This record gives sequence, C-alpha cells and structure tokens, in this order.
Amino acid sequence: MQVVDILGSPRFPTILETLSLCPVVLLVYLLDTFLLKPLTSPLRHLAGPPGGYGINGHSAQIMDLHGSTVHDWISTYGSTFLVRGPLGIHHRIFTLDPRALSHVLNNTQIYFKSPLLRNLVRRYMKEGLIVAEGERHKLQRKVAQRLFSRNGLKGMSEIVDEKANQPREIIHDLLSNPHFTTPYSPHRDTLPIGSREIDIYASASRCTFDIIGQVGIDHTFDSTGNWEGEGGELFDKYERMQYPASGLKFIMGLIWPWFEKVLPSKNAKLVAKAMDPLEDLSYKIMNERQREIDEGKRELPSDNRDLLTLMLRSNMAKGLKPDQKLRDHEITGQLSTFMFAGSDTTAGTIAMGLYQLAKHPQVQETLRAEISGYGDNLPYEQIDELPYLDAIAKEVLRINPSLPGTVRQTQQDDVIPLSQPVKLSNRKIVSELRIRKGQLVHIPIEHLHTSKGIWGSNADIFDPSRFLGSEHLEPSKTPLTASFSSTSTSWPMGPTGPTGDQPGSIEPIPRKTSIPSNVPSGPGVWPNFMTFIDGPRRCIGYKLALMEIKIMFFKLIKDFQVLPKEDQRVWRWNM
Repeated sequence: MQVVDILGSPRFPTILETLSLCPVVLLVYLLDTFLLKPLTSPLRHLAGPPGGYGINGHSAQIMDLHGSTVHDWISTYGSTFLVRGPLGIHHRIFTLDPRALSHVLNNTQIYFKSPLLRNLVRRYMKEGLIVAEGERHKLQRKVAQRLFSRNGLKGMSEIVDEKANQPREIIHDLLSNPHFTTPYSPHRDTLPIGSREIDIYASASRCTFDIIGQVGIDHTFDSTGNWEGEGGELFDKYERMQYPASGLKFIMGLIWPWFEKVLPSKNAKLVAKAMDPLEDLSYKIMNERQREIDEGKRELPSDNRDLLTLMLRSNMAKGLKPDQKLRDHEITGQLSTFMFAGSDTTAGTIAMGLYQLAKHPQVQETLRAEISGYGDNLPYEQIDELPYLDAIAKEVLRINPSLPGTVRQTQQDDVIPLSQPVKLSNRKIVSELRIRKGQLVHIPIEHLHTSKGIWGSNADIFDPSRFLGSEHLEPSKTPLTASFSSTSTSWPMGPTGPTGDQPGSIEPIPRKTSIPSNVPSGPGVWPNFMTFIDGPRRCIGYKLALMEIKIMFFKLIKDFQVLPKEDQRVWRWNM
C-alpha cells in the first residue's frame, strides 16, 4: 500500500498508519468467518444434529469409534446431513449416500485432502503417493502400479510366506520354552504350561515392517527375528512415533508446519528419531541401487521386484522430460508411504482379526477345519481358494477398517448428486447439494460398514458367514461348513499337533461371493466396502494387504489356538 500526498509524490505508510488498519482487517475477517459465510453457506438448510459449537465442532462424536451417537444421527437424519466444524461455523456434509461418495472419490481434481489432513499425513509419509495431488499423484501411481502386476504379486507371496514363518516359529519356541522371552511376549509364571501371552499387534507389526522392507527397497530389516539388531532398533523407534499424539504444539504444527521447526512437539521429536534414519537409509540404498543398475548388476527378473528399483528404472526411460520423472524426495517419500500405510494398517487388521477369532472360538474352529487339509504353506495360486478364510478376511476388514473415516475438501464450488433425496429445513426436497469451495465432505467408512440400512440388522456383529453366499448360514452351525469328530469338542491349549484332537471330515463350504446379495450397490473394492477407499486414489496395495492377512491367519490358526486376554481392554483410536 502507498499513500500519495497532495503534491503527487508517493510514500509508504507509517507503522502507526499500518497498525491502525489492523483492527479493521481483523473485524472484516471475523464478520466474514463468523457471520457472512455461515449465513450464506449453501448447506445452511441441510438438517443435522444439534450442538457442534465447541472448539471441536462435531468431530469428537464422529471420531469416537466406541459410541453409538453417529448411528443415532443416521437413524434420525438419514444418509446425508450437516455436521459442524470448529465453533460451529464451518458447515460440512456427512454422507453414506453411494452416489455422493462416488462423485467425491472419483473427482480427485476437485476434492483434495484438507490441508490439516495432508499436514498430518505428510508428517509420517513425507511426499509419497498419499500426500501427492494432481499430476504428481498420477505419475507416482503409474510407476507404483507396476509393482502389483500378477507376476509381482506372485513374487511378493513368496516374501510374505517366508516372513510369516518367522512369528510362527518364534511362537512355537515360546510355547516350548517358558523362559524364552521376546519384546512382545515376556515371561509369565502364572500361565498354564503350553500357553503364552503374546502381544499380537506388536508381533504382526514387526512382520509387516520386514515385509515392506523387502517389497519396498529389497532390504532385510529382520526386526522379527533379530529384535536387538539394527532393524530391531529402527522398528522400536518407528513403533514409538505412532503413539497417539495431542497437545497445543502438535495442533499448532498441523495448522502451521513451520511452528514445530521452532518449537517441536513430543510427537515431532519421535517422528524425527524414527523417520530420519529410515530416510537416510533410503537415500543410501537408492544411490547404491542406481549404481548397480548403471553397472548392469541388476538384470535378473528377481532383481527388479522391489518398488525402489522400479522407480529408478522408470526415471531412466528414454525421452522423459524433467517433470515426467520422479524426484528424489518423491522416491524416498514413496518408501515412507509404503512403510507406514503398508505395514501399520495391515498389522492392525491382523491383530484385530485374531482378536475377533479369539472371541468367536467356533469361527476359529471352522477356519482351522478348512485349512487343515492344506500343507504348511499357502501358495499364491490357492490364496483365494479357501472360502471361509476369504470370508473371515473380508469380515475383519469390514467391521474393523484400518481407516475408520477420512475427509475431502472441495477446491471449487460444486454440485454433489444424491441417490436418496433429502428434505431441507426450507421444506424443499432435493436430489443434489451445492457445496462451496473450501467446505468438507466426511467419508465415514466404519459407519458405512456398520450401517444396518446397508449391511442388515447384524451389521455391527462379527459374522463371516455373510460372505458365504447363504443368508441363513451361521458360523456356529457346522453342517454347511465343517463337521468335527465327536471327541473334538475343544482345541488343546497351545499348538495343535498329532497328539491333539483333530477335526473330522470337512464338508464343502459354499463358494464365496464378492458381497452379500442383500447389500446394495455402492463404492469400494466391493460394493459399500470402503476399507481401501475407491476411485483413482484407491489403495494401490490392497491385494498385498489381503495376501498378508490371509497368509498370517492361515499359518497361525493352523498351528495355534488363540484365546483372548480377559483383563485386557482393546481400544481403537482414529488419527
């Protein structure tokens, strides 16, 4: 701003003149934010729950994975309604409507992650696939997609099978030697002989961490077997950074990332301790791998199965312009993304799945009966040929999705179509909603998966039989799934074996279907199955995740009976 005096010579305003304008600017901002935008919001006539005028708006209720408040809202207001952001001034759409969700998830040029969400994700995943938007996302995805070809997945299955053998063998050792301890299974004198208390999440996390190390950069961490080695130390730091974070510094850092460079929060320090060594390792291996490629030392098909090699070779293609190549920070960011999104989420699903099997012993027995006819390993060609195993994997992913929900922010004014019309407070019935640039859409994955209007009256109950093609099949009834000898009323404590009771003859299990026939069409890998999101940003590694889950269930349930720890509270949180 310049001030012109009566003689026409320009001058800059004084500090006092500038300061005098600050209250005016602040007043205009406050009037626009707290009055004008809410009063002119295109969503102002959309019905919604009361309240939401606190510092968190309705976010606390939406992120509560153990309450029923949101399902009560759905029963009252239908599949699409208004929720409020901080202080109630930010209007947002909360929707389970399949047409609305498909529109938002498929129009990725309009709907981005919100800046707050991107800053949170960037903290753990750097500049990888999940953080990238627009053309950079398309480029990263195009390269990474090659990793998940049929041949690529077959190669991965060998890695997964080998790595999954480690926790199985360690658990055998723990059961046979009561004085043998690991970080996830300390010695307990009070336990019966032949049993051990094991933190499955910690054990599975190490296994998936090692798998992604092989798949991502062809590096052996071996945090599962050598927990005191370099890989084990890296994992310990990596595990600590995932502790739930909160506090003023943390929140300020999400809003203004530069803030934590000056005053880092505890979480920022933990992330730096974990991610900096991993990033340094990635750069080191990247330079070594590039040299090996240049020297012609990685020409065998088995030398090109990891993501890092694929990305480096992609950059070497002839005729590429600079903006068509992956940048170094994108390559290391991609590895950070795969490490976080590909190991922690899968480990959590494996842990929650085994917890569900521990709480439902008849389901566990039925699965054990199905897999008893197979050898010690599950070949790639047979991974999808066990219908009950497939049903259990899907049911675990449905009822305990690793990503309970997310949000998208529109980058421009838009119109969202609805399959189910809604009645506004002005009594109009509309089949589309206008949304203004900057407003958010909540994508409530877990609430979609447990909606009784979509998945039936038992939507909130763990019931793998829903995926077996028979509406009346119950896991507790064995005639259609498996039959057991009269002596096989329970499984022995610890591993099964020749001396334990064995299941009797196995009757055919009905072939699996992708989704129950009573579930309506909707977005997702399968209809209304949004664990892996949908659209152009669908989880690129979901087939690897399914493979890991199935192979781990196969190996552990085949050899061991899993029981719940009675006094252990299992708590899930949404970051």
